[in-house]
Amino acid sequence: MSGAHEFRLVNDRSTTYEQFAQSIVAGALAAFVLAAGALFGWVSIDGSVGGFSVASYVGGVVFALGIATGAIGALSRWGGIRTTPDRSPGLGVGLIQTGLWMTTAGLFASKTIGLGRIGWLVAVPIGLFVGYLTIGTREDIGATFPAAAFLCLVGIVVLSGMITPTWTWEPDAFDAIVPGTVVIPLLTMFASLLAGWAGASASNRFGTRGRQNGAFLLISLFVLLVLSVLVYLFVFVFERGIMVVLENLAIGGGSILLLTGTALVLGVKSANIRPTLADGTDKIVAFVNLAVMILLGLICAGLIYTIGVGEPISGYSVTIEPTAVVGGVPGLIVGTIFLTIHRRAYADWQPETDLERRFDASVRLAIGALIGTALVEVITQSELAFAGIAVVPTLVILVGGVGLGLFVLRGLADQTESNIVPAGIPPLFRLGDVLLWAFVIGCLHVAVTGYPLGVGPIDVITSGTIDWPFVMNPSQGLGIQKGVMPAMLGTVWIVLGAVTFAVPLAVGAAVFLTEYATDSLFTSAVDVATNGLWSTPSIVFGLFGLAFLVPRFGGNTSIFAAQLVLGFMLLPLVLITSREAMKSVPDEYRDASAALGVSKWETIKSVVIPAAMPGVVTGAILGVGRIAGETAPLLLVLKGPNFPTSSPGIFSSFTFTVGLEPPFVHVSNPALLERASALPYQLYAVIKAGVGGSEAFGWGTTLVLLGVVLSFFGMGIATRRYFRKKLHQ
Repeated sequence: MSGAHEFRLVNDRSTTYEQFAQSIVAGALAAFVLAAGALFGWVSIDGSVGGFSVASYVGGVVFALGIATGAIGALSRWGGIRTTPDRSPGLGVGLIQTGLWMTTAGLFASKTIGLGRIGWLVAVPIGLFVGYLTIGTREDIGATFPAAAFLCLVGIVVLSGMITPTWTWEPDAFDAIVPGTVVIPLLTMFASLLAGWAGASASNRFGTRGRQNGAFLLISLFVLLVLSVLVYLFVFVFERGIMVVLENLAIGGGSILLLTGTALVLGVKSANIRPTLADGTDKIVAFVNLAVMILLGLICAGLIYTIGVGEPISGYSVTIEPTAVVGGVPGLIVGTIFLTIHRRAYADWQPETDLERRFDASVRLAIGALIGTALVEVITQSELAFAGIAVVPTLVILVGGVGLGLFVLRGLADQTESNIVPAGIPPLFRLGDVLLWAFVIGCLHVAVTGYPLGVGPIDVITSGTIDWPFVMNPSQGLGIQKGVMPAMLGTVWIVLGAVTFAVPLAVGAAVFLTEYATDSLFTSAVDVATNGLWSTPSIVFGLFGLAFLVPRFGGNTSIFAAQLVLGFMLLPLVLITSREAMKSVPDEYRDASAALGVSKWETIKSVVIPAAMPGVVTGAILGVGRIAGETAPLLLVLKGPNFPTSSPGIFSSFTFTVGLEPPFVHVSNPALLERASALPYQLYAVIKAGVGGSEAFGWGTTLVLLGVVLSFFGMGIATRRYFRKKLHQ
């Protein structure tokens, strides 16, 4: 019994020790975040709270972390705590402590005491002595005591006022002035890394598991720092450009309600919003998702109230109009999203009886008629009419009305279990498919022809529900607010053209090199060439386009030349990532396919490429992020107006002619061979070259460019998730 009683006490003490070490990790994380905020200017390091300076609080936290870090080492060594430290913390920790204390002692001796270069000579044996003691002691002491001493030293230096926010450092090695507002956060961040690493190691009782836990924490903190830089970059641009971007923005309540409601429905359907059913970090994610869904629900309720009372909402130059009409483009986007989800959810349904087959055939015929007439309107860019009656609106109203009536009757029949619906009518989800198709085709008709469409309480119009001058106006014109629409469309068309040119070619080359070509001098040359192309400066690609491509396309700079140049820049990265993704596909997949008698090409098409698609899409995402912001090549091969008055009409300039000579069908697009502008090109003209525009307009253009790039990222990430989900089904 006495042994059992003693073991229980030791076990309790060890649990308390782990909790103490974890509290050090939490404190180190808090100090790291606070220091990062001070470094980026989010926290005023030279301010005061409660009569004490923020710097003093920072110094106190660092000093307390130092005392606690030393305590966990002492408790492990002499406090009777059950830990499993190694005989030495390792050579890497010793080298880090040697460099750290050599630098600390050198700066103190040369700057504080005033020994100059002699101080660095004194610092060398001090650093070597600390490194020797670190390596020569047990891990729990070597991993905590030197780190604790440095933490306490940093805390004392800040608390005593030796380094204050107004203090400056002028290094002799280079001409610069480093203020205390930078030195204090940097010292705090480095000290918190040491404290967090020691606490994470101690929380797992040192040893191999402790070192792994400490390494994981260090990596997590560095990732947090990278994310902080990314957030700071976005916030920095956002706060300078958001006001000019939102100036005079007017949004119809119906359109924004449709978009917000769609986000709410999709979030409730796909996101985890039940924290009680989640564990660990999933519980935090569930709480965040639930808060976002509640916020979206409140926004929807506020929009419904605004539309109901008929009073607009205004603030920060943004106005929400109390109108229930829906724009054609927002309606088309939302309808397409719901139609895709709906058809994917019920793709396996098949009619069982003859009556169901007949009704289903009628449904398919009606949907086919809607799609066919809509395609005719898209090709002709005009409204299709017969005897003065618009065909598409008539079909939309007819098909949608019949589908809605049957939908209501079927729903009542399913609820009351009655026979008020004729036998053979498809189930609710099939009738919902009809309604969604009718809505999508109606919105497409409005967006293409410009004619409004009203169906009962729903009015779909071509424009007016969203009036965003900065995004929708041209960059130059009499009596209008300057916008970025021509440059934004130019960027979109150039990136889409580059992706269309580069991705299929790169994937095809990757298939050949990975699946067909053997390791040889040729494949080695291709590897060298692709790596060299990816490392080639963008200005070289621009010079190549100006000297080689432009003369072969009429001698004029054009959108097509820009697409090809950026496509050549994108090609090597997609090729490299596609090859690596295909190499990572296990050979067992290929062997299993071959064992079933499948041909090599069918195996590549049905097994290898789908399994490698997430890696292919990742390469495309990274490449798009580079080419979308390139300026140097566009200065040479695009050369459009800095402030254009119209957008490039790529989509509307396609012409199709049929002839008697091969290739029989001729497709041309003169707009591709015209000059245009792009967001990086215009941004360079505004900010760097100082050509027209204001600084505020430049920051607004920067924010829009960032939004365009993030939109491409979002589409790429969604595509990658789709292929990954499909791969794991």
